[in-house]
This record gives sequence, structure tokens and C-alpha cells, in this order.
Amino acid sequence: MKRRVQFVQGNYYHVYNRGANRDKIFREDENYLFLLKRLGKFALKFNISVIAYCLIPNHYHFLLRQNSEKSINDFMQRTFNSYTKAFNR
Repeated sequence: MKRRVQFVQGNYYHVYNRGANRDKIFREDENYLFLLKRLGKFALKFNISVIAYCLIPNHYHFLLRQNSEKSINDFMQRTFNSYTKAFNR
């Protein structure tokens, strides 16, 4: 079982992931826009700074700064749970 990373307030993190079996996680332009809107919404809620991002059809990269005790783990979970529900409709 993977251990949960402990993110520290004020630090910067490179967060990335890829679709299962290298499948696309973005199929249309609207998918990218939807995720970026979700990213902005939850970045405000969790006080996370999105410094840079790269969205590629089958994976993504983010450079994030955790500005408070609210965790990047929770930020990513909420962002991608929301995205996945919309994507799989």
C-alpha cells in the first residue's frame, strides 16, 4: 500500500499522473477547460497556488504551492473526483 505523502505549508510540489494503460484522460478541448475551471475553484478553496501546469491527452503535470495547512492531497482528490465524474458521463 502506498504511503500518503505529507505536504508542508510553504513548499512547492511537482504533481503528475497518467491515465490507466496510458489511455487518454482528455478527449476534447472541453475536457481541458472543465478541468482548468475545477482546478481554479478548488485552488481557492484549499489555498493552493497553481504555479504552472501542462495538460497532455493522457497525463498532466502541475507545479503547486501549499499555502496553508489544507492539504494538496485533498485538493487533488476533490479536483479529480469532480473531473472523473463529469468525464465518465
